[in-house]
Amino acid sequence: MTLSEEDGKLYYRLWLPLLDFVNKKYDIIRRIVCVVTENNLHMQEVKTISDKLYDNIGLIDEYLALHSELSEEHKAIILGFKNFVRGDFLLERHLKKGSVMINTENQKVYLVSGIVSSFEELFFTFPMPLLIKATLLPFKDVIITDGLFAPYAMNIGSNLKKQFKDIYTEAKAEGEIISDLNKGVVR
Repeated sequence: MTLSEEDGKLYYRLWLPLLDFVNKKYDIIRRIVCVVTENNLHMQEVKTISDKLYDNIGLIDEYLALHSELSEEHKAIILGFKNFVRGDFLLERHLKKGSVMINTENQKVYLVSGIVSSFEELFFTFPMPLLIKATLLPFKDVIITDGLFAPYAMNIGSNLKKQFKDIYTEAKAEGEIISDLNKGVVR
């Protein structure tokens, strides 16, 4: 599953100016005059900027204070980014409603949508399950990544596959699959 084309564009319309604010405030990547209009963005550079944001998540409040022109809906979406979850996830399976990602640290199970492409499309050549480093973000009523994720080059053994399959099965049976990071979470 992916966001609608309109919501995918909206995500980037909200996300890139926020990263531009962080980049300018800390002078992280000097060659980038404006993240929004830069035609040659390197993912590692964008990751460096986004890591600075996640390490200083209060920057979102500072950014919103400077941008009173944003609609209430857009402010709420950006404010929701404070409820990010960053870490290593096992991409366990793909469902019609999204892909199942299990946090390797606490075994929480998330249902995650792609922004423009589904994870099934992005990782169709990779053996499943797949270990990836990612940051999950709330967007409206679903969970997405920030678009900056990296698979680990490793094969998952059968014992570990079964362990994570059991984690998913139990979470499903208990109704504990997380599909909205904004519900009951405040930073």
